[in-house]
Amino acid sequence: MRTLIIISLAVLSLMACNNKTQIKENTEKDTTKSEQILDQNADSTQYFSEETLELNQEKTKSRKVERLITIEDDRNKLQELVIAKKFYKEEDLYILDYEYPYLNEEIDTNNTKFNDFFTENYLNIEATENEILEDKVIFCDSLGIGRCMDKRIIDYKIYDIKSNLISVLLYKENYYSGMKHSTYMFECLNFDLNNHKFIYYNDFFIDNSEKELLATINKTISSGINSGELYYECWELSEEDFKVYKHNFVVNDDIVEFYFDDCIICPSYTGTYSIEIPINKIMHLIKIYNNKPLIG
Repeated sequence: MRTLIIISLAVLSLMACNNKTQIKENTEKDTTKSEQILDQNADSTQYFSEETLELNQEKTKSRKVERLITIEDDRNKLQELVIAKKFYKEEDLYILDYEYPYLNEEIDTNNTKFNDFFTENYLNIEATENEILEDKVIFCDSLGIGRCMDKRIIDYKIYDIKSNLISVLLYKENYYSGMKHSTYMFECLNFDLNNHKFIYYNDFFIDNSEKELLATINKTISSGINSGELYYECWELSEEDFKVYKHNFVVNDDIVEFYFDDCIICPSYTGTYSIEIPINKIMHLIKIYNNKPLIG
């Protein structure tokens, strides 16, 4: 699917180039000098306009990523429980650079449930390598690119919730050969340290809460769009996308924060990756505040 997206973008780029105004070969000999100057100025204006737009997008993309990376978490507070592990591999055609959480099994042997799940789902190095190499056969060869370098980077934030629950945000930066910007994807894991189970949307929120919570998220987005600042060029979350991303939340102090991949609520170069909702606004939708067990 990613390969189809990349090729589609390349086709769209070529179409855009072909749609530009072409200079006619049979220009009339009596074209005045002033008309030529106007045409040159128009071309220059278009060039600098596109150049300025690209520069502005680079700046807003940089600020967007910086906000993500500089978010404070509870890593220091949890350093006895959570061990930061690293994996790095560099080959001719790709780089894998991972930093990820590992729960200390000496504190509790049942922490293997978290570690095994993480290893199986996020650290399948062989599958990742095969995926990258397969894409290169299609994309690099079809465009005649001699050397394609891909990068896969994983890092994380972790939060402590009332000593028995941890929230983990995994953010994955993917740089694909031939693409102008890297893309970000997110996975959120909530783990009950007492019962050694993962917490999903239906464990945390009451039944049939989706419609109201989606409306709350979109109200936050709409308010941001109207302010004309952080949510510049963003759009409301669709019902279909909410079904896909509803499990993608972390709990941090008095906030529930939902994370979305690039281009789900904002373009890659601006806006935000997440929507923060104060718990006091949605307490009636959270099981623990409705005298219901967090896990049934």
